[in-house]
Amino acid sequence: MCGCVSCRHECEMARVNHVTAPSSRVSRVLFSFTSVVSVVLAGTAACSSDVENAGVPNPDGKDQGAECVDGSECKSLTCTAGKCTAVVAGGNPTDGIKNGDETDVDCGGQAAPKCADGKACNVAGDCESSSCIGGTCKAPSPDDKIRNGDETDVDCGGTKAPKCGVDKGCAGDDDCASDACSYAKKCVEFKSCTGHFGGDTCGAGETGEAGAKHESCCATAQSSGGKRIGKYHVTAGRMRAFVERFGGNLKQWAQASPSGWNDDWTDILPGSMDEALFMLGPNVKRGCSISQQGKGARTYWQDIPGETSDFSKDVLDEKALNCVPWHLAQALCVYDGGRLTSHAENVAIMTNDGDNTWPWQFQDNTPYNASQHPADERLVHRYSYATPNPPANLRMDGNSGPLDRTFYVAPPGRRPKGVNKIGIQDAVGNMLTWANDGVRRFSYTMSWENHEKLTDMKSWPPQGSNGEANGYYAIGARCIFE
Repeated sequence: MCGCVSCRHECEMARVNHVTAPSSRVSRVLFSFTSVVSVVLAGTAACSSDVENAGVPNPDGKDQGAECVDGSECKSLTCTAGKCTAVVAGGNPTDGIKNGDETDVDCGGQAAPKCADGKACNVAGDCESSSCIGGTCKAPSPDDKIRNGDETDVDCGGTKAPKCGVDKGCAGDDDCASDACSYAKKCVEFKSCTGHFGGDTCGAGETGEAGAKHESCCATAQSSGGKRIGKYHVTAGRMRAFVERFGGNLKQWAQASPSGWNDDWTDILPGSMDEALFMLGPNVKRGCSISQQGKGARTYWQDIPGETSDFSKDVLDEKALNCVPWHLAQALCVYDGGRLTSHAENVAIMTNDGDNTWPWQFQDNTPYNASQHPADERLVHRYSYATPNPPANLRMDGNSGPLDRTFYVAPPGRRPKGVNKIGIQDAVGNMLTWANDGVRRFSYTMSWENHEKLTDMKSWPPQGSNGEANGYYAIGARCIFE
């Protein structure tokens, strides 16, 4: 009795041999018996082989190396130079036949290439598009819940899908709804925070330090009036991202009249990288020269002979930006979709909307005592911050400390105990703050150097020095978003 369809031919042949064998002699009987047994045993072996060779293109064919005339004789379905070739898992993906576990001719399955759109498939992995619907490979579409085509995340990015939201994958700024793809290839909300140093290094603890709690330097806190206020002062790294994106030509950016920008200010902005570097450099600004004679603290790193900082670009990019002209600070805030904080807003940040003298007093009622310097860990004031791991060749100004005073300027957020009631860091200390009220107007919010807290607004340059360049080593900026 034949046990499987593939053996029926051999079994039928065995019966024919038995019937037609000569019957006059014992040898003929033995011949018939032997033939039947041989064929049945052979058929049984073939049937067993069929089970063992499940998935082989031709389980009943000849093994590798056996002589053949054409591929149909071989397990591999391929005959080369008169010999059967080895079995390729999934069939032979170049033979023009749908075999093995291929889902269409020479594609799909485990070994063959993925199938093009319109070809048959079993699972998404069979298709070039990774989309198998109703047994057919479908072209990528922005609603198939699969990242395919040139999408940079699921159903977004690339040339055909919608732009990606915050935290989605991206290859470039054009992939993001915010027009901001970070160094980590993730869409971020604010365009100036696409870099690492000064982009996502704000908060408690030093970069690389165990237990450091860093976040985007563009993070915001909600004010009682419903506005989003930058938790941190603008960093040098944020300004670098802005300047470098436009090759220093910020006039070109402003000529599009971005929302919130005053077109009367456009001519004041730099039109080239050289002009931008000049505006952010020493430029005869007070405290912004870091030469042997200058003893300044400029945080926007530049390679200027005789003026190059003792600290690296990465170290300085993390720090609060200073020596920045009012118009350039305003431009950065507008670039991110906001504006500079006003003086009234700066005072409200310092005093928790007038409820306290100091920002931390909503939870810690003790005042600031300058005589405790440098023990008070709630603010950066009177040179109370020291840059960790200074270079061995740090220039010294006699016994008065480092000549490069950026040593004392902190990255935003390094004094978390001084946070105000809505989460604003450095509400006092580290930097005085440019104000939106008018050109060169700023708030006395205390500084890393020795400036005290005042509640009246000032103008830069101070009265009587109107010829002084726009910018100072103790004035920075904070942005707010309506």
